[in-house]
Amino acid sequence: MWVIILLLQSMVNSNLLVGSQIPVLCYHNLEATGPGNNLYIDAASFRRQLQSLHDSGYRTPDPIQLINGADFPPKPIIITFDDSHAAHFKTAAPILETTGFKGIFFVMTVTIGKKGYLSAEEIKSMHKRGHWIGSHTWDHPHITGNQGIPDAINQLSKSKSTLERITGIPVIYFAYPYGIWNETIVTQVKEAGYKAAFQLTGKKMSVSPGFTVRRLLVNGSWSGPHLIHVMKETFN
Repeated sequence: MWVIILLLQSMVNSNLLVGSQIPVLCYHNLEATGPGNNLYIDAASFRRQLQSLHDSGYRTPDPIQLINGADFPPKPIIITFDDSHAAHFKTAAPILETTGFKGIFFVMTVTIGKKGYLSAEEIKSMHKRGHWIGSHTWDHPHITGNQGIPDAINQLSKSKSTLERITGIPVIYFAYPYGIWNETIVTQVKEAGYKAAFQLTGKKMSVSPGFTVRRLLVNGSWSGPHLIHVMKETFN
C-alpha cells in the first residue's frame, strides 16, 4: 500500500498536476435513470464514456509503474467522484475496473454507513481493489467570501484520520466542497496534512497550484467522443 502513497506523492510533485496538467474528471451521482446533467449520469452512459476514453488510449497511472522505474502512460487521466454515494461502490467501481481504470473517491465522513452512502467496509474494499480514497470534509460545508472552513479540526483533520483508520494508509488528497476555495482554505488544507487538493474548473492558485488542481465536471448526457473533445479544450 505504501507503493500507492509513493505514486500519489510523485504525481503531486510532478507537472502532471501542477504544470501541463493532465485531465482530471469529476463525477457525482450514478443513477439507473438519471437526468443526464452535470451531477447525474446513468450507468450505461458512464460505461460508454469510459470505453471511449480507454479506446482512445487514456489510462490511469498504475502504482507498479513507479516501482519499475517506468514512465506514466502516454495519455494519463485521473477520474474522481464526490459525495460518497453508495452507487460509487455498487456501480462506478465495477465499471471502472472492467474498462481498465482506477478512481479517486472523495468521501464526506458524516455520511459513512448511512443509507444511500458508502459504508466503511465498502470504502475499505475499494481501497484494497486499487482505488484511492480522499476527504471531502466531514459534512460538506458551503463557504462564502474569504472565510475559512469552519470547525477545521472536524472538517479537515478528523475526516482525514477517520479515512486513514479505514484504509490503513495516509490520506493525502482533498476535494473542496462545491469546488470553492480561497487562500485561507488552502492554508487550512495544508496545515491538516494533505498533499494536494482539487477544485472544479476555476483558475489555479499560482503559488500553490497543487492545492487548486482543476477538474472537469462531466455532463451525463455527453457521448464519449464529446467528453474527449471538451476535455482537450479544458486542459489544453
